[in-house]
Amino acid sequence: MINLKNNKLKALIDPEGAELKSLKVNEREYLWQGDTASWNGQSPQLFPVIGTTIEGGWDYTGKTIIMDNHGFARKSLFSIVEQGDDSCLLRLRDSEKSLKEYPFPFILEIGYQLTESGLKVSYNVENPAAHEMLFSLGAHPGFNCPLTEGTAFEDYYLEFEKNESISRRWKKDYLTGESETILSDSNRIDLKHSLFDRGAIILSGLNSDSIILKSEKSSASVRMDFEGFPDFGIWTIAGKSAPYVCLEPWFGVDSTEGDSRDFEKKEGLIRLQGKEDFSCSYSLTLG
Repeated sequence: MINLKNNKLKALIDPEGAELKSLKVNEREYLWQGDTASWNGQSPQLFPVIGTTIEGGWDYTGKTIIMDNHGFARKSLFSIVEQGDDSCLLRLRDSEKSLKEYPFPFILEIGYQLTESGLKVSYNVENPAAHEMLFSLGAHPGFNCPLTEGTAFEDYYLEFEKNESISRRWKKDYLTGESETILSDSNRIDLKHSLFDRGAIILSGLNSDSIILKSEKSSASVRMDFEGFPDFGIWTIAGKSAPYVCLEPWFGVDSTEGDSRDFEKKEGLIRLQGKEDFSCSYSLTLG
């Protein structure tokens, strides 16, 4: 495990999956700690796909692409490239095993940097090959909800930076093609477990670059800045009344039922030319 700290914050990162395992301010834990009854994850990294492999796999230049839900990075051991008191950099490269699932060479680097009030998570994907590389990339951090004792999940709400008029995209095993308005010239989603009875809230085309998890009954909050990410997921497990919510900035989404098996047609893929790289980041501010 990698321990990071500054004068206010502590973070714990596991090289297995480059996964954030703990994020504390003055010993208050903000990150969901996982349990087997609902969801044992905490902050998995989503690469090189988001969502479930289409039935039978995707086809790409005569090869079949089949991998676990959300890709293999979350279960892969990253090497530690740099480590300081308050920052670290981890790296995952293609391997003989990965090339059997995903026929692209790659170098994925994930950096963590504690700030005065939170954490910045940075990504860089390098295409070392001469030919084009196709991939999706996303984050999946889960936060305690409630954040403080004496409050409940339903006391919290999500506040976007700007008013939004947007529909959530329904998902079963895959996106169904159906949608339902969730915000109409508003920036607030009041949390309740029934919102997730049909799965994650999947949003594409937000105007906002930030979202805050907060409550009028608590001074604790989590702000996520995610400028540049075109898709966003909000999730907690259905039917469990579990005390967490995930805020997930994505490049890419699940496949839709009936989609082509042609991998090049998968929605939201980043197309990275040979010898080029792609960078993005999100930041957390903890109140």
